[in-house]
Amino acid sequence: MLSYITSNTFMTINSKINVRKLLQSKRLIEFMPIKNPFEEAAVEPIIVIAKNNEVKEDYEFDYVDIRNEDFDPTKNRYKAKISIFRNAPNRVFFTPNELNMMIYDRYIPKVRELLDAYWDKISTSKNIAKHKKELELYRQSLKPGDITLLGLVTDGGQGLATGNNGKYIGVKEGTKEATRVRETRSQKLTEFNKKHNTDYSIENLSEFEIRELFDSLKERYGRDVFGRGYIYRIVSDDEIADVESLSQEEKTNGIEGGRTFVPYDKGDRDGNKWYYETSFYIDWSRENVEILKNYTKARFQGYAFYFKEGFSWSDIHTVDIKSRLKSNGVYDVKSMSLFTVCKSLSDKYLITMLNSRFISNYVFSFLNHTNTFQINDARQIPIIVPTDEQLYRFEAVFDRAKEIKIKEFASQITKEDADRELDVIQKEVDDMVMDLYGLHNVSIQSEEE
Repeated sequence: MLSYITSNTFMTINSKINVRKLLQSKRLIEFMPIKNPFEEAAVEPIIVIAKNNEVKEDYEFDYVDIRNEDFDPTKNRYKAKISIFRNAPNRVFFTPNELNMMIYDRYIPKVRELLDAYWDKISTSKNIAKHKKELELYRQSLKPGDITLLGLVTDGGQGLATGNNGKYIGVKEGTKEATRVRETRSQKLTEFNKKHNTDYSIENLSEFEIRELFDSLKERYGRDVFGRGYIYRIVSDDEIADVESLSQEEKTNGIEGGRTFVPYDKGDRDGNKWYYETSFYIDWSRENVEILKNYTKARFQGYAFYFKEGFSWSDIHTVDIKSRLKSNGVYDVKSMSLFTVCKSLSDKYLITMLNSRFISNYVFSFLNHTNTFQINDARQIPIIVPTDEQLYRFEAVFDRAKEIKIKEFASQITKEDADRELDVIQKEVDDMVMDLYGLHNVSIQSEEE
């Protein structure tokens, strides 16, 4: 007999599938995910009691999920059959409550069928391109009510890693990020002078001269001399290119002239849903693009999808997924981005689906219950193909939410008022999605409640 306490990350993440296979081949006695009692720990613990017997037949064991309750092992106790976990995609462990078991019975068999047939074809953008014709024929066969996977109706992936954000990235003049840069530049330089016994100053220097000074010091003392990824450029309006008028050659190889900065989706620490106006811009000059393509420390990836509208989310989240419309520009590795390639769906529809509590619950239970949500997690989400009427309704809800966010960013309404209006929309979205999946009579509790 073995009883041990460990982190619960092995329950879902793909890299721990061998641990799950091992446990599921033995006789589990009790499986108890626990709410984190430690202030500093980044992950939650779990208690597992197992017997070292090889068991091939089905059997029941106690699954006690007390992550949302006080420490009381009599609550949320389920008699779980080992077969449901052996047959789950990637053999994940999930709480067998009423909602999850309804999802398991209705959708997991189809998800497994699709993963078995197509996962090798959609697991990377390279594989999607390789199997383009076959996937296109599959998409054309879809009809309203069909269950598909997000990865079968989208393309995309991780974006650019510059290897030196300070040299290429800036923040737009007039934003709160620009105010922060102004406040920290002098402090960074003071710390540098003290450490290296120098007397550099940015007083009376123009923005261009400040860039030159910081660039030259980094060149001489090392890329991370001011801190890894520190951004010190402030970009004026007359340096920003009109993205809509760029040629394909400029998008691919860079821009010549004075207006070379383009929007750069660097993720969103504030966790905005629906729509986000980025404050970050990348200097997409011809010289810089050539350097980035050949710089060994940069990862010039996802370039086939630069300057395309789609949808994105930050790879780090709390509980609920926060998806938003992706602007027409460049995006980096912290902005997980996908692009709809199926005519019967749209970015607006998929954003609204991802922002529902149902999809967040599905990801948390069946894909990845940690605080990261990566591209390959997203590709496995079951999506229902909507009717034209359903598509219209979901897009209309998205448009209302986007309009609220636009007003918030323009300071036409306060954040508090925006949040109140968006809470109403969130409830409407949750009801619509639960109804779409045929689960409207089952309650879903947020982890935040």
